[in-house]
Amino acid sequence: MSISRKRALAYGYELIAVPRSHLKVELIQTGEVVSLYHKGRVITKVFLNRSGMRAAAYMVNALGVKPPPVGGRVGTMVSTGLLHRVFALSSLNYKNSVSTKVADRLLEEAVSMQRSRLDEN
Repeated sequence: MSISRKRALAYGYELIAVPRSHLKVELIQTGEVVSLYHKGRVITKVFLNRSGMRAAAYMVNALGVKPPPVGGRVGTMVSTGLLHRVFALSSLNYKNSVSTKVADRLLEEAVSMQRSRLDEN
């Protein structure tokens, strides 16, 4: 039995309640869903319908990774601030045209966070 999106996000928001600079996450794609995991637990997911595919594309770009193939996975390290933006991107209703503007802004912030992380190293 799979976890609901609502329960996954509830756990995800608990996870980011304590600010941290390095959390290991894994993006996994099945035939129907793209899910983001931390320590084996789903923290958000999107279903691969039209809106979900847009959300997944924004999530991939915000995380700074390549999209995993069906049945594949890709891992990365992120901050809780970046995860907060990924959660927001996964929750937008992309059927609403305003969501794209919000998503573009969230993605811009996420990319800026990625750059500052790379500059630190």
